[in-house]
Amino acid sequence: MEENNKYNKYTLLVFCLIATTIVIYVLFTYPQPGVADQGDFDRVMAASGLELLDSDKNNPDFKRFYQYTVTDYKIAKTSLYQILIRFVSTSMAYLIGLISMICKLLGQDVFKTGYLAAVYAAIYIFSIFISLKYINIKSKVVWTAIVLLSIFIFLDGNYLVWFNSLYGEPMMITSLLLYGAAFLYYIYNEKVLKREDKVFSRIVLLFIAAFLFIGSKMQVITALPIIMVMLGKVLWENRNKLIRKRLVILWVFYLILVIYPLQINLVSGAISDDTNYNSVFYGILKDSKTPEQDLIDLGLNPDMAVEAGKHSYLPSSEYIKYVPRTEITKEEFYSKISNGKLAKFYLTHPLRLIEGMEYTAEKAFYTSTGLGKYSRSYSEESISEFNRFTFWSSIRAEKLPHRLSFIVLVYILLFSVSLRSYIKNRDKEDLRAKIQLLWAFCLISILQFPMPYVGNGQADTAKQLYLFNFIFDIILLVSLAWLINKVVSFWTKRIKF
Repeated sequence: MEENNKYNKYTLLVFCLIATTIVIYVLFTYPQPGVADQGDFDRVMAASGLELLDSDKNNPDFKRFYQYTVTDYKIAKTSLYQILIRFVSTSMAYLIGLISMICKLLGQDVFKTGYLAAVYAAIYIFSIFISLKYINIKSKVVWTAIVLLSIFIFLDGNYLVWFNSLYGEPMMITSLLLYGAAFLYYIYNEKVLKREDKVFSRIVLLFIAAFLFIGSKMQVITALPIIMVMLGKVLWENRNKLIRKRLVILWVFYLILVIYPLQINLVSGAISDDTNYNSVFYGILKDSKTPEQDLIDLGLNPDMAVEAGKHSYLPSSEYIKYVPRTEITKEEFYSKISNGKLAKFYLTHPLRLIEGMEYTAEKAFYTSTGLGKYSRSYSEESISEFNRFTFWSSIRAEKLPHRLSFIVLVYILLFSVSLRSYIKNRDKEDLRAKIQLLWAFCLISILQFPMPYVGNGQADTAKQLYLFNFIFDIILLVSLAWLINKVVSFWTKRIKF
């Protein structure tokens, strides 16, 4: 046991050194890469108290979108009202606000996305470290394989490069990993060590991680029911271990967790208008043989078929009649469409849903992007290619089948094998709890998969599958670890005989 602990300790130390080296190489070696803004940053900037630098605002030749990264932003003066607004905005605003406050204390009024990238990287590596430490794998070979696979998969450059930006994607995956790490830590202490002290603090860690994840991006709202069930189960299991006052505090936190993402979605009406437009005109009507009938089924004017195949970000001259964000479109479309109507359409047109999911599967497994990766000061020619430690993302994109049948098969196999293990190991509480955690992550990814197409048509599908791709990587890692464990067990038995 002592020898194993020593081995694990040194292995984790080596992991941290390798992970830090990779992060420095990918993110902080000149020229420092990032991801250019495609129009998403304004929401985060408004919520976080950031503005473009005066030098950029006053530069007529300044190119902000698509081609080049912009890494420096002015920390704006914020009123009490603006500070309060952050509490009902993306959880990114909490990290950015904290970094901005430190900058101000140091006499600096410029926020650099590199600071945010460093914070993301620290949380990311810490979360993987905690997960590896408390995953409680007895086999040294299997555990070492998981460590190596974690480096190869999760530290891929096409995950890390997003850290140096104001996109919500890195916040999603770092907070999800933090949530998973907090849960593994909780399981180890509750189910393995059977500790009854510091229960409250362990649960609070779960709630903090869940809060950061749920508020990371609007699309994460589909994970809310799963997170609520998980945390509700934790509170129920510990109802007799906690004093009444602490239990009440946790239930208040629980309610805040429910309200928080709902509030974010309520105050994001303009974004919802754009995604609804895309979901109908660039999704349902695009390539449809019966666009007029589709509109009638949606309860809309069939005259809108003239805009079929168009998304909401084209120049106004590209539209015939229903220009996004105009009075006629507001009256005839925005006021009449809803998520409920979209859901009803696909439920009553299942073949159309399957066609949409097949399209989505074609866009799965890509974490790279065609957006610019470097600043204009480095290169006048926009550079979208990026190849720093991108071995895994290249393999995933080129070798995995981009087919709906493959994705469905993977999930069926995973649930079948894990269910068998869950039933077989009724006396192993920690293993069953870890399987439940895996199921929760799988359900989150399953709910994420249809969201891009159903909620945004064919606009930006690959980018919106970012969280799905990340959880699918977790599933692949778990599957490979299971296979390695079976091979090790087989050869161990053969050697004994």
